[in-house]
Amino acid sequence: MLKKMPNVLSAEDLLEWAFKKAKKKKITDRNALYKKKKTIIARTESFATNIISTLEKYVKEFPSIENLPLFYQELIDIKIDVNKLKKSLGAVDWARKTCKNIFSKQARSLKKSGKINFLMQKQKEINGRISSVIKQISNELDLLADAQNIIRKFPDISDIPTIVIAGYPNVGKSSILKYLSKARPEIAQYPFTTKEIHVGHIEKKEKYIFKRFQLIDTPGLLDGSPSEKNEIEKQAIAALTHLSDIIIFVIDCSEACGYTLEDQKKLISQIKKTFSTSHIILVENKVDIKRIDSTNLKISCETGEGMDILLKKIFSYFKSKNND
Repeated sequence: MLKKMPNVLSAEDLLEWAFKKAKKKKITDRNALYKKKKTIIARTESFATNIISTLEKYVKEFPSIENLPLFYQELIDIKIDVNKLKKSLGAVDWARKTCKNIFSKQARSLKKSGKINFLMQKQKEINGRISSVIKQISNELDLLADAQNIIRKFPDISDIPTIVIAGYPNVGKSSILKYLSKARPEIAQYPFTTKEIHVGHIEKKEKYIFKRFQLIDTPGLLDGSPSEKNEIEKQAIAALTHLSDIIIFVIDCSEACGYTLEDQKKLISQIKKTFSTSHIILVENKVDIKRIDSTNLKISCETGEGMDILLKKIFSYFKSKNND
């Protein structure tokens, strides 16, 4: 749905493509006058109809924002701005209708006249007016092209049991995703390595059936109100809001992430308050570096400690949920 959008050309490229297509049109006729007349008409029609049909394709085949899952709607608003996108789509549709109106009003006079000079003048007039309309929506086409490139990079989210991994930057969220699934996110020792949503999957065999679970690694969060969140953090909040059946909140007790344990605890309180109806599993990562006395699950992606228990907790939750 999100990957099948047509490639949106710039105004300049669209016009150049349409003119090239039109130039290739050649009509054969024994009568030289009729041949020239029919060729002019065919080229004019080709130019106009290719422009009109392409603009129609841009609008019709662009994902209907209202029909997308709420997670994608919010992601579009974060990264593009829904209102700007709708305005651009509206402008492109206006251009389609205007170009169609220009051509349909002039098409009859083209076919009725037998004067080559008149036909060439009409062709120039139609092409010029349509070109002018396309140039008017140059910015809107550019925005659609940019939006298209952004949307195509959105993660493929399935409607299956989903675990969202959250926490401060650099606490080891991507390492957990990598350890538990086949996903290979970028992992490095600096904050906000994860700037996008990454998806991995876990499979569990029950009797003769493989059950699939979705793991989502989110960008790091900082303590603060929703209005203070940056674009990267807002993606994490969107995933937590719309996708999570389970939230794995990761704590780095070693503070190697660059954030104090006290700051991390403040964020835990905020997450618990905001997502009070969600099932949250608190895990203390990097226990191979440092561990503290607490009842939270202790894990290490380096040694594998506690990872099997984490998996059991995940599977146990979904099993009890299915039995309810």
